[in-house]
Amino acid sequence: MSEEENPAAPEPGPMEVGADALRGLAHPLRARILDELSVHGPATATILGNRLGESSGSTSYHLRQLARYGFVEVEPGPGQRDRWWRLRPGGWRVRGTELLRGPATREAAEIVLDRYYGGRRERLRQWHALSGERPDDPEVRRWIQAAQDSVAHVRMSPEEAEEFARDLQAFVRERSLPFQGRTARSHPDTESVELQTDLFPNLLGPEEAPVVPDTPADGDDGAPADQ
Repeated sequence: MSEEENPAAPEPGPMEVGADALRGLAHPLRARILDELSVHGPATATILGNRLGESSGSTSYHLRQLARYGFVEVEPGPGQRDRWWRLRPGGWRVRGTELLRGPATREAAEIVLDRYYGGRRERLRQWHALSGERPDDPEVRRWIQAAQDSVAHVRMSPEEAEEFARDLQAFVRERSLPFQGRTARSHPDTESVELQTDLFPNLLGPEEAPVVPDTPADGDDGAPADQ
């Protein structure tokens, strides 16, 4: 049967993280394991233990717990002597605002979300620091032009913003399909690239909002104009 007659199965949609899975995610080592798998791709418990300064027994246990809650799975493939773990295809979704309001989930949600947003800020800070400290490094110089930083302001209703977010996520998923399954082993000339997006209302009134100069952010290359 040809490849056209037997197309690859579509990637599943994001998993909705409920209260039980959220509590399972709150352990700090599990968050570090997910970060490693997200940035560096599939790995064994031994590889993760070496990277994180933990025993392979500890990382193996927490990988099994993450698998129990649906965050990771064993990478399929014949002839593998070691068990390689990967993130769940399709990712997951945490409805942070709802979970923060629930008395039974508030504490775990605060831990998970603080770690998540802190990790995002730290990784972006590390890139800015690296590009400033080593601008002549050939590897850094390769990426300076590719890295982007932009902000756009538009006016929408909550319903329009929700539809816009769904369309944006669908576009990102579709545009990312050609790169799915790549690893450092299979594509040694590539790096893990992170796309961060936020969509939120500026609810402060004009008398409360800080004054922001009407200039593009550093690295902004053709961001949509304010509406």
